[in-house]
Amino acid sequence: MTTLAARGGAKTLDIPGPHYRWPDMNASLEQAIIVQAHRSLSDRDASGIIGELEKEFAKFASAEHVVSFASGTAAIHAMGRIADLKPGDAIIAPAYTFLATASPFAFDGIEVIFADADEYGNVTAASIEAVMAPNVRAVIVTHMWGNPCAMTDIAAYCESRGLLLFEDCSHAHFASWNGQRIGTFGDMAVFSTNQKAITTGEGGLLTTRLKAHRDLAILYAHYNKRALSDIDRDSPIYPFAFTGMGLKHRITTIGAAIGVHQLQHAADIEKRRRANLATFVDGLTGNPVLTPVVVPPEHGTHGLYVIGFAFHPQAATVTRDEFIDLVVAEGAREVDAPGSTRNLAGEPLFQRHDPYEPWTPRAAGPAPALPGVEAFESTFLKIPIWGYPGDTELVDGYLASLLKVTEAVAR
Repeated sequence: MTTLAARGGAKTLDIPGPHYRWPDMNASLEQAIIVQAHRSLSDRDASGIIGELEKEFAKFASAEHVVSFASGTAAIHAMGRIADLKPGDAIIAPAYTFLATASPFAFDGIEVIFADADEYGNVTAASIEAVMAPNVRAVIVTHMWGNPCAMTDIAAYCESRGLLLFEDCSHAHFASWNGQRIGTFGDMAVFSTNQKAITTGEGGLLTTRLKAHRDLAILYAHYNKRALSDIDRDSPIYPFAFTGMGLKHRITTIGAAIGVHQLQHAADIEKRRRANLATFVDGLTGNPVLTPVVVPPEHGTHGLYVIGFAFHPQAATVTRDEFIDLVVAEGAREVDAPGSTRNLAGEPLFQRHDPYEPWTPRAAGPAPALPGVEAFESTFLKIPIWGYPGDTELVDGYLASLLKVTEAVAR
């Protein structure tokens, strides 16, 4: 058996960092940025690059309407305002997700009730139903790490209870469920474009079937010239067009130009990322220590954000964190357990139901039982999916590192 690098052996991978960069800053993208810098650094309406981004993303996401934002967090906040959620109302959200899936609702004093996760880190219709309460008006799901939620059942449940359904598609730009594109199941969806498979650097996009939602999103983020030109004069909200809702969350033109360039190359991005995902899925088939976390292809397609793995501690002589250290020592420095995504149920922000109360943490109540979250969170690790020319050496090196360590630590 080959000696592990952490135990005196040679590294599997010896490539200087960083090992992951996104987007691929090639000559074509650099030129798109320069062209936009000369064209406009600030657009006040949708006649320029911002409008082009929204039109291109509508085609990409199979969306009726798209409104761009400065961040995915701002777009999620807009969903709550568009839906008229307010203190006294509640929304069910994943307990295991990035904080921005739920934090904008808490900011407005809306009660967030947290649902448990399945083996993919996702909420299900059953876990949503288990925490249902009389004041719940909406559900938001996150397609964690690129794996789509079981949206057929979730959408049917929300419809049966008269609940609004929001999708956080930040990890799932290329995902589908039962042949239907993720982001098209609910009333509204948000795609973060901060270092995601389709990126604008910083930004987010809200998609919806309803023009009324689109108009309210414009009032929230863009206001004034955009609202005055894009909202019908006979609309009941047109009198607010000049001022908007009082906020500004418009995406930058440079970010929009990056996004348009990404969308023009989306097919190539998807092809390369999907091939890289397949390399790891095939290479780790039957591995007793590490299993790729990917929904079965007969149900859905992966969204291509990262590649996630389930570590099986009962099959190994080391813990999950020790395993990560061993793989990093082999030179695969981007292997990690998520640090920013965790169980949110105990966070003090979500104890607040008055948006104006002092920022003094309350004593935490008893933690809800969330066995699915605990099981997923304690065994999950991830690596980048890459997806640009020249990534083959890293893809092959990371797979070799994972295989070397799993062989060495398997019981």
